[in-house]
Amino acid sequence: MARILLTGATGLIGGAVLHHVLDRDDGTTWVCLVRCANVEQGRQRIAQRLARFTDAFTAQRLARQVEIVPGDFTCADRDMDPRLDNCTHVLHLAADTSWWGDERVYRTNHDGTLALARRAQAMPSLQRFLHVGTAMICGADAPSLVTETAYPAAEARHIVAYTVSKAATELSLAEHFPDLPVVVARPSIVVGHASLGAAPSSSILWVLRAADALRMLPCAPESHVDIVPADWVARTLVDLLMKPDLKHSLYHLSAGEHGRTSWADVIAAFEKAEPSDGVRRFRRFDLARDRAALRKRFAEVFGLDGSLKQAMLRATRAYYAFCALDLTFTNTRLLDEGFAPAPSLPDYLPVCLANSGEIVEQFADDIEMFTTLPARVPASAEDGLVMAATA
Repeated sequence: MARILLTGATGLIGGAVLHHVLDRDDGTTWVCLVRCANVEQGRQRIAQRLARFTDAFTAQRLARQVEIVPGDFTCADRDMDPRLDNCTHVLHLAADTSWWGDERVYRTNHDGTLALARRAQAMPSLQRFLHVGTAMICGADAPSLVTETAYPAAEARHIVAYTVSKAATELSLAEHFPDLPVVVARPSIVVGHASLGAAPSSSILWVLRAADALRMLPCAPESHVDIVPADWVARTLVDLLMKPDLKHSLYHLSAGEHGRTSWADVIAAFEKAEPSDGVRRFRRFDLARDRAALRKRFAEVFGLDGSLKQAMLRATRAYYAFCALDLTFTNTRLLDEGFAPAPSLPDYLPVCLANSGEIVEQFADDIEMFTTLPARVPASAEDGLVMAATA
């Protein structure tokens, strides 16, 4: 029977994974490595995350089905807990997703993952180590259609420290752990839940809503955004983890050429869900030259009173930098394996909007990514402009 070690169980995708699998009666044991003082505290942390997907009673019931190992993946190589020894699979989701704080993010995501890989080497029955990265390791100068094999690339220019750390991790896993059964999954942009909408998390959804409220885009309406829902990512990860034979060791979990969404379609979906004047005219602006114009418009729509809204303005600029890249991530490998394509954003955007609160309040799901700026980060990075970074 499979015994799966899961890191990141208290995050969005980790919660979606557990919500997807825990009602199955297939004999699989889910072992969750959780930062906590004791087993009960760890179980309650998982239950709190699951409560975003279901009612509180069911969340508690599901949380009791997992095996809790108090610990930290960043020092897993020093964790001699015997419950880790006989794991057959590892699903590594945990990461520091902060966009700033280069050294801390690198230490957690790169060094920490290598520590977990060293611990996995001591699992004699290990069949697969599924490392979850990000498709955005392609950097700011990638072609509009991004293939798996082109990256990581040493010459890639990264917008944020997070993608630097993820690119370096892939390279180090390949170099230092050639005998470990590593498979890499790179999700594109994860937004919402196809049936639960914004209930599990409003991460990044608030950006789309903010752009709609601002009526400003740093790109043409014909440009594309590659967005997938968290529940589809969770299901696909579990299937990748458990499929006996895979043709490749690296996959994009993305909408791809046939499932991507143009900004024109996003705008139309907003208009259909929340009718205005039937037109929804957007102004195209230059992120570098029109900094003052964006700030003025943001103040008009949301205000700039208080640190929360100031952080949200910084975050909006940063996400707009990604929007301007117009990237699509090929998913032919995934489809060729027989995996189902992702739902289209316009198809599930209405349910996301139906249970959304205020945009500024939704930003709270991402605020930790943007509230702290280290002194050595240049001002241009704060404004969401591309900064050169190397691993």
